[in-house]
Amino acid sequence: MLANHAVAQVSAADKAAAEALFMQGLEAMKAGRLGEACSKLEQSQTIEHAIGTSLYLADCYEKQGRTASAWGLFRDAASEAQARGEGSRAEQGRTRAARLEPRLSRLTVSVTERPPGLQVFRGNSAVPEALWNVAVPVDPGEHRITARAPGYVESSQLVLVQGDAANAAVTVPPLMRDSSAPVPPAATPAVAPAPGAEPMADAGTSNNGSTQRTVGLVVGGAGIVAMGVGAVFGLNAMSKNNDAEKICPSNQCNSQEGVDLTEDAKSAATVANILVIGGAAVAATGVVLYFTAPSGNKRSVGVVPDGRGGARLTFGGSF
Repeated sequence: MLANHAVAQVSAADKAAAEALFMQGLEAMKAGRLGEACSKLEQSQTIEHAIGTSLYLADCYEKQGRTASAWGLFRDAASEAQARGEGSRAEQGRTRAARLEPRLSRLTVSVTERPPGLQVFRGNSAVPEALWNVAVPVDPGEHRITARAPGYVESSQLVLVQGDAANAAVTVPPLMRDSSAPVPPAATPAVAPAPGAEPMADAGTSNNGSTQRTVGLVVGGAGIVAMGVGAVFGLNAMSKNNDAEKICPSNQCNSQEGVDLTEDAKSAATVANILVIGGAAVAATGVVLYFTAPSGNKRSVGVVPDGRGGARLTFGGSF
């Protein structure tokens, strides 16, 4: 916990820079230079996040007419202050956000057609699919709506949200196919050769089956090892059972040691059965893989006349 806290700390130099930017932002805001003020406060907040800076920055946004940005930041500051037990600041953030809410303007980005991989952006920010066709608070002014999808021509349009409490809507048009996008080559159909048993396709591969045989050996070895381990558990089960019978003859036992030995023997026998049976199955799979591996010879398929106006398939090569 102490190490994590130390990593999260801001250096003294960064604190000094954040404080200087914060003071410059306040001076610019008092002088009515809102653009400069908001920029300085944003830089200060980037260097060192602080609830007080959030509240002043939200106030700056509100003075700029950026109602949605101010509203969202007031709400965030209130939640953070509440979590930290700073009731006064939490109340301030909630009050300022509630006062702004009736002035909020909203924009609905409607999406009707959704090609695969469609992405929608408002300015440089992605609009999540959950917010498509939803009236979302935005700052008044122009907003550029861009839609992109792989293999389609990008669509871009401007929408104007005029003043406080305005409601605007924009519809993403159906995207057009991009003719310059590469098209996957179509598969070439197989063509039968002229009669005469000429090969028409190679049904084999250059792979001589060594990979499959290697896999078969590995799988088979694993099965044999499992069987060996199962045998050890089986011998252990027999030993414990014999010891239990010595303590408790005729399955009548009043000794806890005998009961424990009997239970241990049963557990070891269960494990032995699982390992032996499972190992045998795995070993059998390895044998099948090894002996069904293809040889290095190629196999071919051909078409020849059958002498009755038809044709027949012929298979060649070794199997």
